[in-house]
Amino acid sequence: MASDYENPGDSKIGSATGYTVELCLKNQLVVIIGAGRTARRKIPNLLAAGAKINIIDPALLPDLPLHPQLTHYKRDYRPTDLSSARLIFAATNDSLVNTRVAEDAATIGILCCRVDSAENSDFITPARLLRPPLSFSVSTGGESPAMASVLRDLLAEIIPPIWQTATELAAAIRRKVLTEQQQIPYNQQVLLLLIEQGLFEYLEQSDKAGIDRLLLKHFGAGVSLKDLQFSLPEGTS
Repeated sequence: MASDYENPGDSKIGSATGYTVELCLKNQLVVIIGAGRTARRKIPNLLAAGAKINIIDPALLPDLPLHPQLTHYKRDYRPTDLSSARLIFAATNDSLVNTRVAEDAATIGILCCRVDSAENSDFITPARLLRPPLSFSVSTGGESPAMASVLRDLLAEIIPPIWQTATELAAAIRRKVLTEQQQIPYNQQVLLLLIEQGLFEYLEQSDKAGIDRLLLKHFGAGVSLKDLQFSLPEGTS
């Protein structure tokens, strides 16, 4: 058992059969069996999600990141490695080992992704673009991970960073509406009106007065930037 690989002949899962979710993995154990190129690409996002990661691979892995949530066990796979795991990646270059890992995971009811066979996986990982708090996922259902990555990179060029600030502002409005239980219209239509009437331009120019005029128009008094305790980030203008 060593590093993983992607077998293009096995990358088949109907793109319409998946159900997209965003998992909360903070302090949850994720086990990766095999630590080749494909598996290691998953590590940064898993760590960013707060997951604890156990990597099982007999090879020396000097380029693994040093992180308190990441542990490398330099040995071959054992079924007990899956105990208490929330997710499992079978990522070796040996299809028999990957099959065994997937079968062991199914026996104990843990979701497993085989990097060599999307159709024999419980889940696949889409290409992801992060613009916190926004997250965009692009999937081809396992048919072409490379194409998903191309589309993700195109999205990164199309969606400007100001969307992050706009989303944070929308979240602040929503929190106030829910907390104070005011009879304030807050829905997709209202957000679209804010955008159509210049919200992004005001944000880009750090025009607090312009933003407050928009908020007053659509939400009434008590929902200004000051009321929301919302500060525009440095470099917005």
